[in-house]
Amino acid sequence: MLEPLGLALRQKGVAEEAKIAPPSQLREHMLAPSRESENVIGTIVLVRLEDWLRDPLQADSSTLTDSTARPQLRKQMDEFLSELTVLTMRGRPAWILICPSQGWVAEASGMATLCRTMNNLFAVRVRNISGVEVLAWPPSFAMEELSDRAADADRHTPFTQAGYDQLAETVAQQVAESVAARDPEASTDSASGSPELAAFLAGLHVRLTLAPARSTDQSEAGRILRTAASFSLAGENPTMSDSEVAAILAAGDCYTISVADRLADYGITGVVTARAVQDELRMENFSISCTVLGKQVEYAVLPALSQIAAQHGLVKLVFLYRRSARNQPTLAYLKTAFNDDGEHRFVLPVVEVDARISRSAIAPGAWNISVTDEVKE
Repeated sequence: MLEPLGLALRQKGVAEEAKIAPPSQLREHMLAPSRESENVIGTIVLVRLEDWLRDPLQADSSTLTDSTARPQLRKQMDEFLSELTVLTMRGRPAWILICPSQGWVAEASGMATLCRTMNNLFAVRVRNISGVEVLAWPPSFAMEELSDRAADADRHTPFTQAGYDQLAETVAQQVAESVAARDPEASTDSASGSPELAAFLAGLHVRLTLAPARSTDQSEAGRILRTAASFSLAGENPTMSDSEVAAILAAGDCYTISVADRLADYGITGVVTARAVQDELRMENFSISCTVLGKQVEYAVLPALSQIAAQHGLVKLVFLYRRSARNQPTLAYLKTAFNDDGEHRFVLPVVEVDARISRSAIAPGAWNISVTDEVKE
């Protein structure tokens, strides 16, 4: 489907290129994306719930009954929706096309009725996730004419080429309309307070290290300062020179943020300058790579910064926001966790950090923090 979808998206002026990820790589894209994903404008996901039963069906079809399939589908649904919510926290839209479960798996397992029921439940739940738009399945799509049962069974390819061509056109048209109607000023805060998502985030076992930037960090820090777009106080700055990056690191008030979780060690994924001014710890640069957005890093770093501030007798954290083309998620975060002091200043008293995190984060405290504090006075 990649070639017809990419062509349709280009023709409608939505994107120059479309890349496709097989189901085995979708989870990685949602939870541990590559650095190149900073340039991704959004994600289109085709979901066919019956495919979550493919492995158990092929392993031993005799064990697949309604009583075993139903909890399997619910478990997969819960995990997928949690991962999808993490994806939307990166500030980019997601479009979901729910494919009817009328393929080889549903037919061979005798689970067509159950799959239709779970499809309806899935559609209701996914619509409750902010930042996700459910695309309409084309009513003119002739399932029998455009389906390929043999290819579905052998290669996990449920439709004919004509079917994929038709889907590509309808998906591209709906995405184009969605992009055209999207309000750039609208909040992209996709946080959800569901217990399932909180448990999922807690299970990631996020570990964060805040350390003074070194000259050897210049390459990684420069990349983040230049390319971080969704979560950055000043937005992306592709023209920032090496000498400007070196000056930021040499000032003595620049810190790197390194992140790891149970999925991967992401290395340096954030940069923050924390300068002591009167009774404030003032942040003029605060950029986090999209590779770790959605893992609550923006909240996990606050206790680390408050610890540095307290050790130097400072009583307030102050973030200076400068609007850019794509950093609305940063503004949404600041409005949620800080007091708006006007003139693009967002203030949080050190003594209120824990309480504000408890109120604003999805899974407060679901992280481990290591801090090395050195602030240039």
